[in-house]
Formats: sequence, C-alpha cells, structure tokens
Amino acid sequence: MVTLLGATQELDASTNTIISEFRLLQDEQPVMRKVSRSIPLKRGTGPTVYIDNYARVQAVAVANGADVVNASALADAQTTGTPSSVAVQVVIAGSTLRQGADRSLQSNTAKIMDRALKLKMEQDGTAQLSGFTPIVGAAGTIASPGIIAAAVARAEIGDSRANPEPYDDLNIVLHPFHMLTIAGRIVPYSDVPTGTNVYGVNTGAHLGVTLTHAGGSGGPGSLSDQILRKGPRAIAHYQGHPIWLTANIAIDASDDGSGAVFDRTGLNFCDEVSPTMERDMDPSMLGAVEMTEWASYNWFLYRPGNSGCEILADASTPTS
Repeated sequence: MVTLLGATQELDASTNTIISEFRLLQDEQPVMRKVSRSIPLKRGTGPTVYIDNYARVQAVAVANGADVVNASALADAQTTGTPSSVAVQVVIAGSTLRQGADRSLQSNTAKIMDRALKLKMEQDGTAQLSGFTPIVGAAGTIASPGIIAAAVARAEIGDSRANPEPYDDLNIVLHPFHMLTIAGRIVPYSDVPTGTNVYGVNTGAHLGVTLTHAGGSGGPGSLSDQILRKGPRAIAHYQGHPIWLTANIAIDASDDGSGAVFDRTGLNFCDEVSPTMERDMDPSMLGAVEMTEWASYNWFLYRPGNSGCEILADASTPTS
C-alpha cells in the first residue's frame, strides 16, 4: 500500500497550510479630487475658509445732461467650508505580529487603511453632486446624449438666461451604468434606434441584442465603432468637456444616481490635514501595534445654483 499525504489520505494530520500569496481587494480609482478646486486651510487662519463674491450692479439709461439718480448698492454673498476629521484605526495584537504568516502584515494593513480613507473622501465628494440646484432628468429617467447636452447647455451659462455666467472649465461626472445606456444609444444596440423602442429601460434590461442598421439617421459611425471596440470609456469628451466615470456615486433604493456637469470652481475641497498615518506601540498591550490614519477636510459647493447642473438618471444593474 502506498502512503499518501493529504486531507483525506493516511497522513491527514501532517499537512502544513502554506499561504502562497496575500492579496488586497481592489478599489475604484479616485476621481473627485481631479475635477475639483483644492483650497488649503493654512495653520493659524481659523477653522473655516471663506469665499466672498460680489453681486452685480446694473447700468441704466440716462438722459443727456441729467444727474444719475439710480445709484446701485454693492452686495456680497459668502460661501464657507469647515473641515472635520475622518479616521480609520486597526489594532494588531503582538501575538498576531509574531505568529502570523504574513511578514508584511503592517505594510499591507497600512495600504488597506489608506484605501479606506481615500474611499471615504471620494464618496463624500460624489455626495456633493446632488447639491447643484439645476437638475435635468428625474427618478427613472434613462440617461442619453440629450440629457447630457441639456445639462451642459445650462451649466455653460450659469443656468441663467437673464444674467448668464460663462463657465468653460466644465467636467461631466457619471456612474458607469449611466454611461452604459448613453453608449448604447449612440451605437445603437437596436434595430429600432428611434421611436418607442429606443435602447434602454429603467430596470436594467436594456433590450439591445443586435446591431442592425441599413443607413440613415441614428446609424452607427466612427464613434460607434470605437465604443464597440473600447466600451463606454471611448466617449472621453462630450460637447468639448471631459467625461469622468466613477462607481462611487451612490445608487438609491429606486436604482437612481446623481451625476453632474459642473465647473471646477463650483466643487471645492478644503484640505486641512492630508492623510496621515500614525503608529503607536503600547507596552501595556503586550506588543500590540495601534495604527491610525486620519485626515481633516471638507467638500463644499460654490454658487451651486449657477456653477453646475445635476443629472439624475437610472443606474440599474444591467441584466440583458
């Protein structure tokens, strides 16, 4: 008889468990800091940053030789940002450090903590997108090239026809599931690209099974080919403005999520303390290591009624 080693073999108690590799979970790459304006809160300047903006004054017609009697009063408005602290902490027992198979446990833990803090910062940033007052779309609305065009048009003039404010440093931030239906409508993934059977419904069943078009309006073109080859990220710009995709946009119970078109000056990141890692070993805890990473920051909007436009649309998980 041949003696074998293994869980169900003769020598089933003689097997060592050797871990070949330790891996970390993947996180979405941060986007919001790239599309925002950073405002540092310097030491000794108090707990809050203040941005003041002056209101308009009005020019009026006057008769020749007459005194100007309609003097305009100056007015101002103030926007503030007050940082608060966010932290993540892990305590590793001394016995764990001595006996654990991962000899890089502290280093890996530091990476995990840093990702957790940056994820929190990113999610706090995406939560600001629903704060822009103008809005296109609604709960259940299917995202489309037209809905982005509407949001861009409103943001480019500060959402004011009476007193337009030109904004030209615009960014478009959407959830990948928003962009999925937008890309599907551009290709289009349907043999009826227009009318009542247009690609996309708000249940995740997009009804796009074939690409059939013999020519005419709404048919595939060079961008369609790029989308088929590279996916929705082939649409890097729209109406001259960059598109950013982040899955860190929160999706509500009705499968809707808020993206936005906004000027960089409209979304502000007040940075008091950048992510900082601290380690502390307490002899009373028998060699345990307390690892704490923390930061102090605040996201806030400047003139949210003018500097951007929310895009509210369905972001159902695709099912077909």
